[in-house]
Amino acid sequence: MYLRSRAIVIKNMDYRESDKLVTIFCEHEGKMKAVARGIKKPRSSLRACVQPFCHSSLFFSRGKGMNLITQGKLLEFYGNTREDFERSLYALYLMELLDKSLMEGIAIPRLYTSTLEVLSHLNHSGYNPMLIRYFEMNLLVNLGYSPLLHHCVLCGKKDDLKVFSLPDGGMLCRDCSYQASGAVSLSKETLALIGLLGSSRLVTVERVRVSNKAQKELEYFLEKYLEYYLERRFNLKKAMSILKRSMPKDTHLI
Repeated sequence: MYLRSRAIVIKNMDYRESDKLVTIFCEHEGKMKAVARGIKKPRSSLRACVQPFCHSSLFFSRGKGMNLITQGKLLEFYGNTREDFERSLYALYLMELLDKSLMEGIAIPRLYTSTLEVLSHLNHSGYNPMLIRYFEMNLLVNLGYSPLLHHCVLCGKKDDLKVFSLPDGGMLCRDCSYQASGAVSLSKETLALIGLLGSSRLVTVERVRVSNKAQKELEYFLEKYLEYYLERRFNLKKAMSILKRSMPKDTHLI
């Protein structure tokens, strides 16, 4: 059986002498793994098509065993991102999020489209922290983990909301907050930003001016929310935090 699909390459790894095992996020087939044979050979036509975070049109041969990538056409290589260390790290972080959160064989077309949109903006406009936060929120929403922000998830009260409960997936009022475990305090600015990220287009999100305090609060909240519901730790994010501490203050990492 043969298949053709547009796909975002999440990662590849060595597999046998001249092959690589490629993990991809397909437009209509979801996450899958396939072998690119002979990819390590100098004249391989597939080499550029299966690089991490590139966008390609791939042809597969599907059988009882491992899927095989038989042909490919590169659609977007994101050259500006690859030439910039900071942008490359963030693109790889997005791929790590996809790899650790997606189940194989489940199509999520809206997330596929959002991923391409974020990669394109990162490539053409450069790094913007809200760009990464937008992707993190879109990932949560598309996986069914939208945070509940406008009423207490325990009693339903709509005012005097105090903290966000990670186990309950939403805000708690002052009275219910005493029962909370795994609670995160959120300012009104951060709450508004979370709502904006989950309901607005990227072009709108990128134009929003955010205070440094709210930016840090938002990043911390999404990091903890992702780790809690996906039950994963994201190694590249931790590595970038370490890099930031070792770099001059005017660098942009995290």
